[in-house]
Amino acid sequence: MKSLTLRALLLSLLSIPVLSTLAAEAEKPAVPPTLESLQAEVDRLRSIMPGQAFAMTQIAYNFSNLWFAAEAGNWPMAQFYLGETRVRLRWAVRIQPVRRLANGQLDLEPIATALESQQMAAVTAAIEAKDNTRFTTAYTELMQGCQACHTASEKPYLKLHIPTVPAETMLDFMP
Repeated sequence: MKSLTLRALLLSLLSIPVLSTLAAEAEKPAVPPTLESLQAEVDRLRSIMPGQAFAMTQIAYNFSNLWFAAEAGNWPMAQFYLGETRVRLRWAVRIQPVRRLANGQLDLEPIATALESQQMAAVTAAIEAKDNTRFTTAYTELMQGCQACHTASEKPYLKLHIPTVPAETMLDFMP
């Protein structure tokens, strides 16, 4: 087989119609954005951004799996799902940092920060200690903190409870 030089290889690749079109596009000078084009892009991104309710379903998924991982004594998995719960909580707050209420508004950032520094910290400590009794208490207190946020957000009907069935039935929670 004949070896190709890098230049010959590039030239042969550029003979492929799709790649030659892409190369031509890349060589075009960039058009500076206008205020209107930037606003249109922001509007487009807003229209495709999932709402806070979607982020909350992701929190519920991870929070439920956290329970079953700890119940099975799979502490690395529990730590993973606690981290995922934390990340999704931050995502939910970024999506909608302030909730409009009937009599004003509610800033969600301080609530999320308090949950992380208090209840999530207690869950972390229980996981690190591999202590299921402490975990159950900390998990319940974290769930109560979440419920308090739901109530403050005028959504008390979003009632939480200890899960009875894993969110993900495909996973083996055993260590």
